[in-house]
Amino acid sequence: MADKKGIFIGPVVIGGVGGSGTRVVAELLKELGYYLGPLNHANDNIEFGRLFGQSEWFKESDKNNKQAIFERLKTFEKIMLKSLEINHSKYIGWGWKNPPTHIYIEYLNKYFKKIKYIHVIRHGLEMVYSDNQNQLSRWGDLYNIKPSSKVDPKSSLQYWFSSNERAIRIGHELFNQNFLLINFNQLCVNPQKEISRLIMFLELDHSKFNIDQLASLIHLPKSWERYKHHDLSIFSEDDFDLIRKLGFNI
Repeated sequence: MADKKGIFIGPVVIGGVGGSGTRVVAELLKELGYYLGPLNHANDNIEFGRLFGQSEWFKESDKNNKQAIFERLKTFEKIMLKSLEINHSKYIGWGWKNPPTHIYIEYLNKYFKKIKYIHVIRHGLEMVYSDNQNQLSRWGDLYNIKPSSKVDPKSSLQYWFSSNERAIRIGHELFNQNFLLINFNQLCVNPQKEISRLIMFLELDHSKFNIDQLASLIHLPKSWERYKHHDLSIFSEDDFDLIRKLGFNI
């Protein structure tokens, strides 16, 4: 939506654990007409990564000077709106995607008067065998998780559960109807239904979009159910319960 000057207010934000399918959801938003800023190959907003991707900076700012986080949000917003203003007639709204955005979820709620937050989650056992474990190594200690130097699926599962559980819980509490949880596995299996949910969440006119065409952007990844090729005996029943708590079957 735009204000009287034609400047779009309230970003649409996408976050999640790296490898959850946030890239695909960002692609959908682009097709729906949203400006997501300067992007890399994974549809990550480069400016957000530059300003907010340093975990040590965040930990110090969060502990000692939380105002520094809001100052960077102000800088980021100015960069995005200036870029959008140049070509705003091409877009129906703006936002960004960068997986660790969920780390800042409380600050986003305080800073933006209007914001819609989309959190993407993927089956935990698919995630623990992903090569993308950047969040675990950079942000794991926020959840008292210390990964080992080798591949550690159990620590990865702990991070998957703790980070997603926090984002979902706080997201519902702070954003209410402006929080949307997208299950990537369900998006792949039933894309038309999940895309329709997304359009409804964004308060767009469903009749203006070709759902089948949008659904053609969704494909089962090569990593689909990769955990079936691994020995799952390293996990306890308590580990499997964490997966079930977030809505997935074993």
